[in-house]
Amino acid sequence: MRPRWSWSNSTRRSPSSWLRAVTGLALPDAVDARLGPTSLNAVVPAEFRADAVVIVSDGSSKPLMVIVIEPQGRDDETKVFAWPSYLANVRSAVKCKAAVLIVVCPDPREAEKCRGVIAMGHPGWDLWPVVIDPKHAPAADGASPYLTLFLACLPALDMETEEGARRVLAAIRDTGASVADRKTLTAIILKRASDAARQILEDLMAATEWKSEFIESYVNVGIEQGREEGLAQGTISAKADSIIKALDVRHLEPTAQQRAQVAACTDLDQLNRWFELSLTAATAADVFGD
Repeated sequence: MRPRWSWSNSTRRSPSSWLRAVTGLALPDAVDARLGPTSLNAVVPAEFRADAVVIVSDGSSKPLMVIVIEPQGRDDETKVFAWPSYLANVRSAVKCKAAVLIVVCPDPREAEKCRGVIAMGHPGWDLWPVVIDPKHAPAADGASPYLTLFLACLPALDMETEEGARRVLAAIRDTGASVADRKTLTAIILKRASDAARQILEDLMAATEWKSEFIESYVNVGIEQGREEGLAQGTISAKADSIIKALDVRHLEPTAQQRAQVAACTDLDQLNRWFELSLTAATAADVFGD
């Protein structure tokens, strides 16, 4: 309910009576009122940084909603000041009227503390964080692949059963991500899983049903990456040898330091520049002068 604005003579007797009449807030009789800084940039500390900000739009340049996502692992007294600041700052920066705070908390007990209302002091302005924890999470039925993986990491999805483990592996596969990204997702899931769940996941990945999807594809990617890295290293090594041979054939006598500089270089563009100079330079110093 909005406070009733009253401008009777009694409200002018002290700051507290005036503020009680204007705001409807409970204040002691003896209070002091003084002017504060008007530069709001100086009031908001620079260290108030959100962990993640998501801007939701319909494809146009105008955002529909901005979401601040905050993981919370332990009780932090600063959150009652930081979280409202996050919303106000990002709401102003994005120029979006709808700003929502979502707190992700794996510990249900800690989540209950985060779920408490943050009273801002202004009438009608209270912040009720949206808190997601294992006991208060979106339903797993019909969840998208990435939501399924989020629930598994929370953890709000039981991976200590074969059914749950299969569901998580299927979600990794169904993300449509690249093999490298699926490997990253798998590593995250295995790290978040309990010992029992990790054993079930690893056994399933090694089974015929999932072996080609996980182990064999990861091995193939590793072999291909190794082959590409080997080819690149071979090209670099050959170019370095060509530089030294060109200098020696032309009797420019590179120093030990210059030879070591060539051997340590892994920048193919730099090696190519040195090689071109080694064919025309008057001295070895002219090759490495830059």
